[in-house]
Amino acid sequence: MFDIESPLLLILILAIPLVVLIQLRTNVIATKWRKVTTFLLRCIAIICVILALANLQRAHSEKRLAVVFLLDISDSVAESQREIAIEQINAAIAKLKPTDQFAVIGFATEPFVIISMGEPLVETGKRPTITSILTDPSGQLDSTDIVSALKRSIEHLPDNYHRRIVLFGDGQHNAGNTSISESLPFFSASDVEIMTIPLQSTQDTIQVLNLQLPDNVRKGQRFQIQAIIQSDETIPNVKATLYHNSIPAPDLEFSLKRGRNVIPLPTQQVTDFYYNMGRTHTYHLKLNINDEIIENNEAFRVVQVQDKPHILYADSDLEHADNIQEVLEESGFGVEVIHAADIPSDLVSFQQFDVMILSNISADMVTDTQQEMIESSVRDLGHGLVVIGGDKAFGAGGYTDTVFERILPVDMTPRERKDSVALVFVIDTSGSMANYVGTKSKISLAMDAIRAGIDQLDEADQAAIISFDVNTHVISSLTTDHNRLIKLVGRLKPTGGTAAMSDAIKTAIQMHETADVKRKHIILLSDGKSTGKRSDIIEIARDAAHEKVGITTIGIGDAETELLEEIANTGTGRDIHVQDIQDLPRVLMDAVRETHNYIVQEEFQPKILNSTTQILDGINNLPRLYGYVATAEKPTAQVLVSSHKNEPILAGWRYGLGKSVAWTSDVKPAWGKDWISWTHFSKFWGQVVNWTLPSENTDVDFDLSVSHRNGGGDIRIDTHDLSPVSFVVQVAGPNGTGQTVDITQDAANLFIGSFQMRESGTYIVTAKQGGTENSLSGTSLTVTLSRSYPAEYAVFDVNTALLKKLSQETDGLYQPTIAQITHPGGVPIEERVSLFQSLLIIAAILFVLEMILRRFSIVSGYLAELKAQLSRRTEAIIPEALTQLSQKKTDVDTEIKDGVFTNVEIASVGAISLSHRSSDEVDNTIQQSEVGAMTRLLAAKKRSQSV
Repeated sequence: MFDIESPLLLILILAIPLVVLIQLRTNVIATKWRKVTTFLLRCIAIICVILALANLQRAHSEKRLAVVFLLDISDSVAESQREIAIEQINAAIAKLKPTDQFAVIGFATEPFVIISMGEPLVETGKRPTITSILTDPSGQLDSTDIVSALKRSIEHLPDNYHRRIVLFGDGQHNAGNTSISESLPFFSASDVEIMTIPLQSTQDTIQVLNLQLPDNVRKGQRFQIQAIIQSDETIPNVKATLYHNSIPAPDLEFSLKRGRNVIPLPTQQVTDFYYNMGRTHTYHLKLNINDEIIENNEAFRVVQVQDKPHILYADSDLEHADNIQEVLEESGFGVEVIHAADIPSDLVSFQQFDVMILSNISADMVTDTQQEMIESSVRDLGHGLVVIGGDKAFGAGGYTDTVFERILPVDMTPRERKDSVALVFVIDTSGSMANYVGTKSKISLAMDAIRAGIDQLDEADQAAIISFDVNTHVISSLTTDHNRLIKLVGRLKPTGGTAAMSDAIKTAIQMHETADVKRKHIILLSDGKSTGKRSDIIEIARDAAHEKVGITTIGIGDAETELLEEIANTGTGRDIHVQDIQDLPRVLMDAVRETHNYIVQEEFQPKILNSTTQILDGINNLPRLYGYVATAEKPTAQVLVSSHKNEPILAGWRYGLGKSVAWTSDVKPAWGKDWISWTHFSKFWGQVVNWTLPSENTDVDFDLSVSHRNGGGDIRIDTHDLSPVSFVVQVAGPNGTGQTVDITQDAANLFIGSFQMRESGTYIVTAKQGGTENSLSGTSLTVTLSRSYPAEYAVFDVNTALLKKLSQETDGLYQPTIAQITHPGGVPIEERVSLFQSLLIIAAILFVLEMILRRFSIVSGYLAELKAQLSRRTEAIIPEALTQLSQKKTDVDTEIKDGVFTNVEIASVGAISLSHRSSDEVDNTIQQSEVGAMTRLLAAKKRSQSV
């Protein structure tokens, strides 16, 4: 069956009569059969070209199958079951038709291709097969993501085939971000038939299901722990160890019966010794036994020990930390003081603190992970955060576009200020910069520092780079293309010679002359050793100050500190000496931030904007301040105290379930010396912290509980009355990620929900009654649920219901036979094959044949005519030659008789053979023949006379 895609192009067939007309008018020397043959070849070739242009297609229907064999190789599937699955896959491959295609994909945490679709035959001419037990290239077999595996298989299936997936597995989906139920509509709409074959799970003898203990206990309270253990057989004298905060208790021994066991463990008590370790305590039970799966022979659970509110105070400089510590302890808080370098990195550690206070800490002192954990503790756990200012906090500390800026109630860039900035980095690249400090050279560390400094620039800021050794080199002029500038930093190379500092500074000043900005600055990075005169360098620095160009000097190692300090002091710059060059990137970032003029250092009287709040209750007057970091309040923030420039000094807002406060001045003598001696200093900070504390649960009229189910967590909320109520539930995972759980009302006083537990660790569940996620009202409860090991080792049953539903929703089969797997099924697939290329090839061949026949006919005609012409010329030459010979013979005979021989010219009979030569050649030959004939006649006469 044929079809034409562009039938309108068939109108070109009307050109064939034109070909006929041309053929009739053309006078070609050829036989009739040649003329007819070449004409037909030409017409057929033209028709082939026209059909090719019209895209003639051959359509045919065929039942062809493309199948992906999808094999679960995770730890929950028994190895013997995988061997059986491999045998079934190989048997099915052998039954496929030659026109069928197949692929084999294995999966656990991620899918991976074992045999690609359409893979060529092996050397024996047979289809490739699976020859051994499979292993995941990533080596991660502790989870199963069926959704990702099915999606990868669908992508692997070609079009124009009956598409089928055969899934071998236990149906336990416990990884990824999407459930099977959520993905079923996609699978149903993908025109793919999914067949499922169950594989039995690994038989595990013992599994610790859970530890049961209270979520919250009081200091000194006694409480009971129970271990829930599943056993497939009776086992006497099982030994185990219980750990409290990694400290082992005496070994335990108990017996297990077949089935579910509830084992009471020794009564526990949080004494002063343990309480001093913190408010979050971990209990960990480990069975000293080996079975098929050892990962699930242990479990842990955390408990919160409640006493007075606990505050974590972190500072970049602990010299004045006691100022705030003392006043908070006077207000009844437990305070733990740490350096910024000791901020925790896991959410469980943050859970034990009701409020965290960060004092003068820059963003680069806190990792991204730590910032995300702080965010989760506020947003998901309802804890409080207070950030106190200083020269390393807020905008001056690099908070712009960080998690800190997201949490806090203020933006880092003030509304009325963003002075345009032009900054020139002047870098010493003399020979001394090639020296190594540890594993890195000075110049390498300087390059890292410059890149970090460029990252601190705002989008509109201009920057340039100048290097100097014995000469000055402009790496880049002033530009706002910061990405290009970062790449150009790689051009900095240490060279020989002593540095010529004065020329480099002069070049930087000249660059600033054309910059249309309000703030101009130079950052000079050098060891201070220069060939120029000291007086000349200082004079150039004064010129910079006159042009209102500030110079910040950063001395490295054994630098000439006096020279660098004098350069900085000539203007508005600052002198910094870096003893440990590893600190250079951080120091340079601080220097860049200072150029943005975030800090306001002047005496002023702060203004109270709202005295009715809890924070300012009973406070009517405030002491003077001597500085702060300029910021701008966010739209929904509450600004309680402002500066003389109407910029926030104290602001707060709710973030998720918790609250955050920004105090843009400090609590140290630099800016807050009058506050430290203020009589209400303790009251003020006590009320600030009290406002940020998580809400008390004394009026909570609901119970919150969580439990394990199918690798996830179930949430149950029981209310104490039947009045209408709503809940917002937040779950914070062990990696700091949060999820909001949809809660549905299952009964008059029962609300339920569920959440995924993809990671091992502790999940902190907070339920808030009333209001919305961002409202200021409502009471909350927080509980924890721990996943002691991956979900792969928690459930060892075949999820038959899921496998059957997956097949039913996609028109597949559950437990199909080999014949059913390899039968194409469905309607035949219609395929259209374009004949475009074939028709063009045929047309080309026909055109060549036509040309050969036509050219041969013309050549034959020319050859025949040439032969006829030559024949006529020969016929004219031969009679003339014979006549001449005959006449000459007569004359010779006469002369012989008379005895007279004069000018005898006898033509040789051989002249006849000259008929095919040119006329000149013939004449010449005839003359030669005549002379030869005369000679022979004379010789004959002499012979006769001698006789």
